[in-house]
Amino acid sequence: MKPQAEGNLDRLFNPRSIAVVGASADSSRVSGQPFANLRAHDYSGRLYPVNPKHLEVDGVTCYPAVAALPECPDLAIVAVNSQHVPQVLRDCGEFGVPFVLILSSGFAETGEPGAELQQEIERIARRYGIGIVGPNCQGMMNVTDGVFAGFGAAFQIPNILPGPVSLVTQSGGFGYAVVSMADEAGVGFHHVVCTGNEAGISTLDFIRYFIADPATRIVAGYVEGLKDARRLLTIGDQALAAGKPIMIWKVGKSEAGQRAALSHTANLGGSNELYRALFQQRGILEVDDVQDLADYSRAFLSGRAPQGPRVGIVTISGGGGVVMADLCSEFGLRTPALSDESAAKLREVLPSFGSVENPVDVTGNIFNDPAVLARVLRVVGEDRNIDTLVVMTALVQGKLLLAFAEEIVSLSRALDKPIILCASARENSASAAYAVLDAELIPRYPTPVRAARALHAMVAFADAKRKHAARGRMQLAAAETAKFAKLLDGAEGTLTEHRTKEVLVHAGIRVTRERIARTRDEAVRIAAEIGHPVALKVSSTHIPHKTECQGVRLDLRTGATIAAAYDDIMRSTRSFNPAANIEGILVQEMVENGVETIVGVTNDPRFGPAIMFGLGGIFTDILKDCAFRICPIDREEALDMIRETRGCALLEGARGAPRADIAALADVLERVSTLAIALQDSLAELDINPLFVLPEQNGVVAADALMLLRSPDERHGERVPTIRTFA
Repeated sequence: MKPQAEGNLDRLFNPRSIAVVGASADSSRVSGQPFANLRAHDYSGRLYPVNPKHLEVDGVTCYPAVAALPECPDLAIVAVNSQHVPQVLRDCGEFGVPFVLILSSGFAETGEPGAELQQEIERIARRYGIGIVGPNCQGMMNVTDGVFAGFGAAFQIPNILPGPVSLVTQSGGFGYAVVSMADEAGVGFHHVVCTGNEAGISTLDFIRYFIADPATRIVAGYVEGLKDARRLLTIGDQALAAGKPIMIWKVGKSEAGQRAALSHTANLGGSNELYRALFQQRGILEVDDVQDLADYSRAFLSGRAPQGPRVGIVTISGGGGVVMADLCSEFGLRTPALSDESAAKLREVLPSFGSVENPVDVTGNIFNDPAVLARVLRVVGEDRNIDTLVVMTALVQGKLLLAFAEEIVSLSRALDKPIILCASARENSASAAYAVLDAELIPRYPTPVRAARALHAMVAFADAKRKHAARGRMQLAAAETAKFAKLLDGAEGTLTEHRTKEVLVHAGIRVTRERIARTRDEAVRIAAEIGHPVALKVSSTHIPHKTECQGVRLDLRTGATIAAAYDDIMRSTRSFNPAANIEGILVQEMVENGVETIVGVTNDPRFGPAIMFGLGGIFTDILKDCAFRICPIDREEALDMIRETRGCALLEGARGAPRADIAALADVLERVSTLAIALQDSLAELDINPLFVLPEQNGVVAADALMLLRSPDERHGERVPTIRTFA
């Protein structure tokens, strides 16, 4: 049956009537709090307690069963023993209830018996088309309209601040603690929902709904793990198109954290590198503290987006300017020199002991001549080399800070650039000035670190929006997919290096010149045709790692050494694995003048195909200097991956070495990404190591490669767990 709620969560967050199943008059109990909290916050809809043990709850008629209600509610809140939940859910389904919020615990988070019980309620929900929130969740809030459907201290905050931030959290206790702390920091919420075990509506379903919600301007999430993480690519695109930043607090990064997440909400964390890569690809901002949530929200609600990373700093303290310049460098922001025209104007107004460089230091002279700051701000703010103006007023307070605040507001109205204030004065000594700034939505922070982090978030999101606008939709033609798939007809397990390279060649990737030799004399002849020196490698599907059996010989320059190497490899391989099926010895050219890199693909169960790039050879394991992206990627993302690694310095020609062919390398990354998408039903892993990047204009060449295919069961099974989508 098609879910009644599919595509629209409005009736969940704006229910005209709510039934509380298991309702109690004891507000100290979980079963008693939802009813009490809804009434305390003046819920405007109709409330129906359901419990066969009571005739009334807090003076309101109590009904013995859902079927006895005078109308079908939009939402049922379930707070009963887990064993009774399936029957309650059936009752709701028969009555036509579209949404059920299950507070009860005792499901997948408790182990196998609980997991079976959760599967049962999932089947019931699918049968009746019910949108489930939970189980094992703490509830949801529509702060704007006074719908506080849950339990816990956060639901009892009397005047929680409404606002444009909507939050989805997989943790109830910690998630709603974040709400409480963020509220105290001045963050106003529209919707907040805890998903618990996600037997029905998932974190990503809610994020997608928030993106489409006109009252939500910022989307936030507390995430332990996503079963359908690849959906974030599409959802991230939707957020960028809507101009709504997504902030995610991702936990479960460590092994210990992943174990805790699994026992907590039955969500497996997944690869932290892939989460981070996906966040970066779609401009999703990773936060790791409530303060980040508050600071970034303040920055985005200003309504101004920087056009680039260039920052102009105006300070009354030289030391403060140095700190801010250091932070800008740390966060990838730039502090460029001002134009000659701006420098000349600044010299006219600044004292000789001031600085017209960026950061611009107006010094303590502002106490003698306060008007100087206003003139300096206008010059720097209007400079063509500056995208964002940062003003640092240190401990200036009282009337002087109020005058500065009024000047900043006046300049902000005249400029189309963001202005950020770093002011350290205490609230009680600067309340008038801060009120003026807050009314105009000028972001302000007490420390340079917080100001720089918030500005970095603004720049990162603006850059992601630019890339989204320029990025075409990457689609692979069906014919391309069929072409690659045909290459793997009948193949299973691990492909040999030679067979893997045949696939790479069809993807347009250059590989070493090579052929299979089945006799010693044939190896000598092939080597002469290819040209010395050559490498010899055993070719067998039973021996994917050739060095383990001493199955590789390099830099062979004569027929005699080639013949001897052929015999040695055959002998050592037979000794290593007598049952191995050896198709022959691979004779291939040696590549001697390139930078060794590695390109890899893994077909992750939650993210799908993901690509990795880094330095190859021995550096792969030693330095672990790698960049990751979720496939598919375009050329700009490929170049970003290359620049992200420290090894990029070698490719750019460190210490007088020739510059490598970075353009050709980016082309290979893009082609491997396309190949990974084409073969996603069959491919498990792909490694190209080493991939030699030759000097500029000479291209790249794959010297070794290995492809692992998924088993038939994996190919015909569900690679990514299927989650019903309600938004």
